Amino acid sequence: MDDSADSKTLSYYNNHVEEVYARYEALEGSGIARYFPTSFTSGSRILDVGAGSGRDLRELLKLGFDAYGVEPADKMREMVIANHPQLKHRLFAGSLPNELTSYVKYDGIVCSAVLMHLPSNLLFDSMVTLRDLLVEKGRLLISIPASRTDISAEHRDAHDRLFSPITPNQLKLLCKRLALECIEEHIDTDSLGRAGTSWCTLLFVKQSAAGKPLDRIESVLRNDRKTASYKLALLRAFCDVADQDDHAVTWNPDGTIGIPILRLAELWFTYYWPLIAAPELIPQNTSEATGGKPIAFRQGLRDLIEQSGHFFAISNLASTELFSVFMLAWKNDSLPSELSKNLSALLKKISRAIVDGPVKYANSGEMFSYDKHQQRVTVESDLWLEFCLTGYWVRDSLILRWAELCERFGKSLPHVSMGTVMQSLAQTPEIEREQQIARGLYQQKPHLECVWSGRALTMKQMDVDHALPYSLWRNNDLWNLLPAYRPLNNKKRDNVPNSFTLLKSRDRIIDNWRFAHHIKPQIFEFEVTRTLGEFAPNYWEKPLFDYMKRKAEVAIFQRGASAWTLEN
Repeated sequence: MDDSADSKTLSYYNNHVEEVYARYEALEGSGIARYFPTSFTSGSRILDVGAGSGRDLRELLKLGFDAYGVEPADKMREMVIANHPQLKHRLFAGSLPNELTSYVKYDGIVCSAVLMHLPSNLLFDSMVTLRDLLVEKGRLLISIPASRTDISAEHRDAHDRLFSPITPNQLKLLCKRLALECIEEHIDTDSLGRAGTSWCTLLFVKQSAAGKPLDRIESVLRNDRKTASYKLALLRAFCDVADQDDHAVTWNPDGTIGIPILRLAELWFTYYWPLIAAPELIPQNTSEATGGKPIAFRQGLRDLIEQSGHFFAISNLASTELFSVFMLAWKNDSLPSELSKNLSALLKKISRAIVDGPVKYANSGEMFSYDKHQQRVTVESDLWLEFCLTGYWVRDSLILRWAELCERFGKSLPHVSMGTVMQSLAQTPEIEREQQIARGLYQQKPHLECVWSGRALTMKQMDVDHALPYSLWRNNDLWNLLPAYRPLNNKKRDNVPNSFTLLKSRDRIIDNWRFAHHIKPQIFEFEVTRTLGEFAPNYWEKPLFDYMKRKAEVAIFQRGASAWTLEN
């Protein structure tokens, strides 16, 4: 799908302009117009995005606002101006996300019944555009369908108009990431009287910073009785999924989200490997230090680590080398059948421990639940929003608390200290090992060039660059490892490429991805699947690029990372 509005939807409005115009003009008032006086300050400058028949634009002017509108359907815009010539210098051509760039900032924006007509992969960029058009503390009034019963499985109505599925909770989460705070929410019946259709109107205010305290999570950390490290491991996994694996999450109609239990188990596997591989016991519950009952999967994980050491001929089981070699073999689908079988059995055992432990008992069982049919842990969407907004910062606090807990569990063991535990908890596969894989495959690439500048490269001039800085995302996937001219990479360092730089480099980025996929298909597909939730052989480049661009935008705007612009 290209980077434009849905062509079928736009064609409908252009081809049925008289019918649509007459239908909306016949209404006494729009559903969203009732909120204009309370949403915006009197006399402020307002932009109506997707102005349609101009009805809301005229109402804004009638109320005394300095109002303007944009409308992508040319014939609709021409009809509006023909019938209301006073709008000639107030209604312009424009569409989301890329045709609304303006040096003018607005005190408020109205976006009524527009977002659902955008392809889902344009939503993020569209919200960034709307946000950037607002002044500080500016307000954004949006309406989207709360319910609609006439939409097909292809997300289209009888007129073939696109209705991309987006729930109010999803929109609020996306806006939270972009420092747009929801301050009002209303559900209204349909102005046209269509059965089965209702509308949700949301009012957002642009903040200088996003986020709110994790009160309920903090309550679990502070007040819940902890007889094992399981609760901290689960919260850490939530932070990691929210930060890097958001495509793994499903949004449920009941206001919850679901995370695959297998994905959580895989994360636990990586957390506990260094702890269990340690040469001396690092207890993970109240009884292990005194020879009591161990955590449910300790023996299974220890057996797998020993088997791996034997197979890969690495005697130091606690070494990062063994951990790294195992993880790469797993990604490359090259584990021997016995190790692969034992890994699958271990992940099932870890999954049971997650469900029977922290999911069942956190906050007396009122915080999370398990959907056995879907095999997903469910979390309230409001709570999940907090993980998404602050998980990046909370993760370090969780690791520290985990180390403190282990020290308490092992108070009778002289070798257990916060320092030694922290070393194990912070252990990750060696980033150099996968960088060497990237370097090796780019050594085979004809016409090697810098991904950012397009400059021809020799291997002596090449750095393997983390496009999204490792210090921010801890992402060492092949798609994030790209060839760069060393002096340019030294300038970029841990800065984040902005949208302009990414878009300018888009073709080179995708060309390198295709080459990496050709040389290392198993690893590349494994990592893209973890990133996007799937690997679609005929359509992965654009979703992956959109993901990279979205993560860069969030890092710059929400986390305050330094933006990097390629100088000409």
